[in-house]
Amino acid sequence: MKSISVRTLASALIFLLPALSRAQDAALADGFFSGGQTGAPKIEVPAVPEPAATSKGPFVFDPAVNKQLDEKLRIPVFYAFPESAYARTSETTAPMEGLWDFRHPGSAGAAAPVGLRVYLTPRKDVATRLAAGGLAQTGDIVMTFRPEWGFQGPYPNVQMGISHAGILYVENGIVSNIDNPLSQEFLGNLDSPYYRKAPALHIIRPRNLGAEQKANLLGWMKRLSKLAPQIFPSQLSFNQDYFSPKYTADLKFVKTVAQIALQQDSSAKIDIYCSELVWALLSLRDCDPGQPEQFAREGVPACVKPIFDPLQMVGDHFLAPKSPSSRIGLSDGPLAVIMSMGLPEPETKALLHEVFVKKPGATHMSAGHVAVAESLAPLFMPLENYYTAIHTGSPQAASVRNAFNSKVTPNYPPAAYLVNTLLPAGSEDRKMDLVGTVVFSD
Repeated sequence: MKSISVRTLASALIFLLPALSRAQDAALADGFFSGGQTGAPKIEVPAVPEPAATSKGPFVFDPAVNKQLDEKLRIPVFYAFPESAYARTSETTAPMEGLWDFRHPGSAGAAAPVGLRVYLTPRKDVATRLAAGGLAQTGDIVMTFRPEWGFQGPYPNVQMGISHAGILYVENGIVSNIDNPLSQEFLGNLDSPYYRKAPALHIIRPRNLGAEQKANLLGWMKRLSKLAPQIFPSQLSFNQDYFSPKYTADLKFVKTVAQIALQQDSSAKIDIYCSELVWALLSLRDCDPGQPEQFAREGVPACVKPIFDPLQMVGDHFLAPKSPSSRIGLSDGPLAVIMSMGLPEPETKALLHEVFVKKPGATHMSAGHVAVAESLAPLFMPLENYYTAIHTGSPQAASVRNAFNSKVTPNYPPAAYLVNTLLPAGSEDRKMDLVGTVVFSD
């Protein structure tokens, strides 16, 4: 059997989805809710919930809508989330039409069911409604979620259907997004060509952002938005090598991003990928862009602080689940969801295997994604062995984890923000909460 290097496997697992072109990303999404996913029905939402409906904060569970959402999304159960992943939206989200508590039928018999908090909405003016309802706030992360990738094999499953990350700010009652590439294909009010083809969006909220920090982030993002035609790609360009993050312990690359936004150094240049720009901006949350002198001095200003430490390929959370400082890994998402459900042993085993299986039927990925998925198929066996070792309590799990991590640079691809929500609510390393999933009805 051909030997496969850990580095090659890690590269495949961490960066496989975003590494293909953003044009392919948008193309494969085109038509998901307009025929691209054959037979996906249009949801007829009842004006008043049926008597069996119940509510969880502003999100309402209705059996009829739940069935229609299930038929619409058709996602594997490990694309859903436990209740612990979510923010306490009852404190920040106003009641509004279209908020549904989707309970995945695949977890109906679980001790702890999983699901999605869905905002079902038409695309028109969605940025205004998200701001008015509090579903999106300055500093929130927006992640492109592709339900159609469910059941397409380990290639998309390990990333839980995530393909891109941007960051949001709210001003004058409307949401705007900042993304890298800083181009008109992406920038706007979630209405750019890219976002018009996104089938669904997860919104993730960094924990404990204060008013001053949000004001700082607003300043940084407004500067980048205004300067985008001038600085992209001449100074701030897109890095397609997701295996080469700019992160160093001194956070110098974050200072470079700030200097470009402040236009302090016309010779400053950096290439970073989508989630890396998000990480850099959130690490500037304590820095006031109205005080540019701190970035003109030698060294990195003390206000620059990581939003979270880059993640390893495989975390230690499942080796020490009761430790408040344990961390989750970039490839641990589906494992975390399945293990959280408390299913009987045979069902857990079957679901863990399902992560690594492509079901027969139509393929809802682009030709480019399919080709890469097929070429990487042999690389996922070691990860499935790790999942199995965690489930069975095998001591081999630790050695497999160490083998992965010994040759992999910690990183922050798009899925890093998502998997962080799967840590226990009281974990010291928990920095993110899920707010909800925007599902477009048109």
